[in-house]
Amino acid sequence: MADEHRPRHDEKADRVLRWLYEHRGEFEQTGVSEQSLASAVGISERDATEAVDRLENREAVVRIPQHDAPGSFLLQPARGWADISEELGKESAA
Repeated sequence: MADEHRPRHDEKADRVLRWLYEHRGEFEQTGVSEQSLASAVGISERDATEAVDRLENREAVVRIPQHDAPGSFLLQPARGWADISEELGKESAA
């Protein structure tokens, strides 16, 4: 209950979500490199990592380790992505 008045995401996480939604073809098919996300969205790497942490906790995205590049992750939709994507679609249609 204490959580109900808190925003679901912060501004940076929202920016990441919108970018992933705009690039959902790539995101939903092959995934998106977490390393490239910061420059694509226009935020610092630290902010991008923190935003992805929040989104991962909300089950919007999942990090998949890249074995050919240790410490690198590919982002793909998690089980909550469908609901979030639908919500973002409604917002962009309005």
